[in-house]
Amino acid sequence: MAQVNPFSALGRVVSTSMDARSKGEVAADAEIGAAASKQLLEDKGAEWAGVTVLVFQRHVVLAGAVKTADVKKRVEELLRKDRRIKSLANELMVGNVGSLARDTALEAQINAALTAASGVSSVNMRWCATGGHVVLMGVAQSAREASLAQVKVREVSGVKSLKSYLRVVAHKK
Repeated sequence: MAQVNPFSALGRVVSTSMDARSKGEVAADAEIGAAASKQLLEDKGAEWAGVTVLVFQRHVVLAGAVKTADVKKRVEELLRKDRRIKSLANELMVGNVGSLARDTALEAQINAALTAASGVSSVNMRWCATGGHVVLMGVAQSAREASLAQVKVREVSGVKSLKSYLRVVAHKK
């Protein structure tokens, strides 16, 4: 089963007025995320317990941890079948590398840091922490915003590394 982080989910319940996506893109992202979760649950779900599927504007990043390299490969193969996905990056870690409680707390700290950062629209970003290793994805309105978001994440105590998949895309008006 895919992990559900109540803190990061809560942070996403924000007015769509700041969201860089159209209503159609929001719906497509929700459909892709739901389909991915369903597909993983139907395909020997217990092996996917540590998988988080981050989706923004039909770009997907797999984050979290799985037990073996074969499972990592299988998760990617399953999701690559969805033709709605524009790009897919597999950042799944192999092994028992995280603690759900610590990772959830770290994600809450990242949420607080990005939400409080002037010049960062965190509503357009997604993140996952696994054993202190953070994956950040989504869009920034400028290279400066992307850089600032990465700096803010790295400043959070407990972050060991950061892999960023932020894309710079001007906000649609």
